[in-house]
Amino acid sequence: MPVGPELIRAINKQRVLRLVRSAGSISRADLAEQTGLTRPTVSAVVAELLAEGWVEEIGTGESSGGRPPILLRFNPRARWVIGAELGAGHVRAVLADLNGTVVQRWKQRVESADPLVEIGRVQRAVEDLLACVPKSARHVPVAGVGVGITGVVDAEKGIWRYSPHYDVHDLPVAQILEERLLLPVRIENDARAMAWGERSFGAARGVDNLAFIRVGVSLGAGIIIDGHLYGGAHQGAGEIGHTIVVERGPRCRCGSDGCLETMGSALAIARRAAERMAAGEKTLIRDLCGGDPSRIIATTVIEAANAGDRVALEILSEAGYYLGLGIGSMINLLNPMMVIVGGGTSRAGDHLMEPLRKAALGRALPTLRERVQIIRTSLGEDAGPLGGAALVIEELFRSPNLK
Repeated sequence: MPVGPELIRAINKQRVLRLVRSAGSISRADLAEQTGLTRPTVSAVVAELLAEGWVEEIGTGESSGGRPPILLRFNPRARWVIGAELGAGHVRAVLADLNGTVVQRWKQRVESADPLVEIGRVQRAVEDLLACVPKSARHVPVAGVGVGITGVVDAEKGIWRYSPHYDVHDLPVAQILEERLLLPVRIENDARAMAWGERSFGAARGVDNLAFIRVGVSLGAGIIIDGHLYGGAHQGAGEIGHTIVVERGPRCRCGSDGCLETMGSALAIARRAAERMAAGEKTLIRDLCGGDPSRIIATTVIEAANAGDRVALEILSEAGYYLGLGIGSMINLLNPMMVIVGGGTSRAGDHLMEPLRKAALGRALPTLRERVQIIRTSLGEDAGPLGGAALVIEELFRSPNLK
């Protein structure tokens, strides 16, 4: 960390860069006026930022009586970032620029309950993406790696505390990956990373109070309050999947009965399909799985629903109803401006979303339901990885010491 005059210079550099980034295009004179810095100071800072590739000149602006000013803009490819997601079913990763534009994607199915095996998969994803960094005349470094991980994560200490899907207890993931990749690594709960991805690059830009509901093999909620990720006293906030919606309902992997995860997750949808097949109901699901209920996944049910299958439509409607009950209670508790539903099962679209909205708004208080938006993710599968990338970008522009 710089000190003394070096610290002042670093802070001025960061102030100027942030303003260029937010302005779209701006002149040196306007930078001096809006920062309160002298013109010589601004010129020196801009020269340094140009040399390092952070900003670029884009031509001249309108003259107010003298020489037309040269306009500057932020260069989103001054650095690359990598975001990854270690979920219950897949590892996903992206290589992106500082505007969140994805230039390469990576995805593999999770094959083990061993956390070290799947952290190794995250490592391979990052290494593969590092090999895909676009070539340019000036070397453009990767600023860091952000990883969203299913379960309870201590983001500040970089530790994966717990997951019902992996045999994990207090694993120092950030340290492990930093030692292997020789890059800064930030970790966060996967649903919180998805929420941050939507706020940074998706449908929730500028929204300071929101909840992102991840619907997949498991359920989780990423909560943003007053523009900040909310993790709770011990980073366990958002476990909406383990709220009880059915008294004495199906046993959950967490050990409780009737959790929302047992009624609205991808696994719950597959289980209900197998139960209805076993009851002898006529359904396209039987053909799609070749008569083998062990081959049913939520995607099977979604495919059948898209073909108009009555049983599949009823299963998704039932899952949407229970999800809506949980989300309606969350609306009453947190009063978000927006609820975003994502994760793999959100691909069911209106088959899931319409009963979900109806149940959620029916459960919410009138004054709250009239003001909340309930929408599907705009980023799709990129929400989690881009959320990880956004965490790195946030850290990059928070520190006065640009790297």
